[in-house]
Amino acid sequence: MSFRHSVFLTGAGIFICVLALTPLATAQPASDWSYFLIPAVSSSKNDGVDVGLIAPFIFNDTDGRINKIIAPMYVHNEFLGSRETLNFFMYPKRGVEMTLLASYTDKIERKFVGNYRNLYLAQGRYSLEAGAGFFKNATARFFGVGPTAPQASETNYTDRELYGYVTGGIYLGPGTRVILTERLRNVEIQRGGITSLPFTRELFPSVRGTGGATISSHRVALLSDTRDDTVSPTIGSYFSGYAELAQSLTADSATAFSKYGVEYRKLIPDQTKRYTFAFRGKFEATLGGDEVPFFERSMLGGQNSLRGFGIGRFVDNYSLLFSLEERIQLFHLRLFGTIAEIETAPFLDVGKVMSDLGNRILTHYEFNPGIGFRAIARPNVVGRVDVATSKDGNAVFAGLDFPF
Repeated sequence: MSFRHSVFLTGAGIFICVLALTPLATAQPASDWSYFLIPAVSSSKNDGVDVGLIAPFIFNDTDGRINKIIAPMYVHNEFLGSRETLNFFMYPKRGVEMTLLASYTDKIERKFVGNYRNLYLAQGRYSLEAGAGFFKNATARFFGVGPTAPQASETNYTDRELYGYVTGGIYLGPGTRVILTERLRNVEIQRGGITSLPFTRELFPSVRGTGGATISSHRVALLSDTRDDTVSPTIGSYFSGYAELAQSLTADSATAFSKYGVEYRKLIPDQTKRYTFAFRGKFEATLGGDEVPFFERSMLGGQNSLRGFGIGRFVDNYSLLFSLEERIQLFHLRLFGTIAEIETAPFLDVGKVMSDLGNRILTHYEFNPGIGFRAIARPNVVGRVDVATSKDGNAVFAGLDFPF
C-alpha cells in the first residue's frame, strides 16, 4: 500500500469516526430510536479496499443506554465485488450480548454467524457463551512457516469454515472464573479470490492443513478480570491462562496436539481519566510440530495483534506479543440519548513467532508503530480505525471493538 493511499484511508477513517457520532441531515430521531448514514471506507492487508455505506438503527432504553443496533451495510470490495451485510447486536442487560451477522458477496464469500454471551447467570454464579457459524473468506493468505517467511512467498486461498463452540464458567470470586470450552471446527482450503497470487495448496503442498481438516478440542482456562467493563474498559487488569487438548479428525491428517497460552492486560488512567495507558503481553504455544494443521498453529498479524501486517502473516509453534497504547480522550458528545467519546491512541505492537524457545527467542522481532482513532458510546459500542506500518508496508484496519 502506498503512502498516499494510507494517508487517504486514515483520513477517511477519522472522518467516519466523527460522522458515526455526529447527527447527519438524514438522521431521524424518535422517542427511543434513531438512524443515520455513515460512509464505510476500510482497507486491510488481506481484504483490500472496501467503499460503501452503513445505516445503523440505534435503540435506547429508558436510561439512555444503547440496547439494540440493527445495521444493514453495502460495500464494494476491490477484489470480490459487491457485498450486502446485515448486522444485529442486542444488549438486553449488562453482561448479556447477542449478535447475528449475515453477509453475501458477489464472488465466493458468504458469512452467517451467531453468538450469545451471558456473564452473570444464576445471580452471577455462572457464565455461558456459545456461537456457531459458516463462512468463506476468499482473501486469506499464507506465507509459509517461521519468523522469516518472506513477503515474496505470499499465497492466497479461500478459508471455508463451519464451526461451533460452547463455553461454561464458574465464578470462584469477584471477576475470577474457571472456564471449560468445547470446540468443533471444519476447515476446507479452496481456491482464493485473488487471481494475481498463487493458490496456497499449489505452492505449499506438503504443509499440513492445506488439504483441510476437522478439529475437535477441549479447553480449560482460568480468567481473572478486575476491569470496570468487558467491552469498553477504562481501568483494571485482565489475566487469562489456558490449556487445550485438540485432535484433527481428518483421515489424512489425524493427529493429537495441545495448545497453551497466557495473556495479561493492564489499564492505567491518570487522575483526570483523559489519558489511559494500556498494556498487553501474550504468549501462545502449540505442541505437535509440523503435524499440526497450519491454521491451528500460533499466529500473529491482523487488527488485534501485529497491526502492520495482514491476518496470519506469521505462523509457527510459539508466538510472543506485546502491545502498548496511550488512549487519549479528545472530546465528548451527547448524541441519540447517550454520551459519546472521541479518542486517539498512538500505539506500538512488538511480536514474533518461533519454532522453539532456544537462543533465537531474542531475535526476529517485528515492530509495528501506529495510531488509532476511536468513537465510543459506553458501555456497549466501540468503533475504531487503526493505521500501522511494518516492513511489508502500511496497513489500515477498521473494527467494532478495542484491539485489547
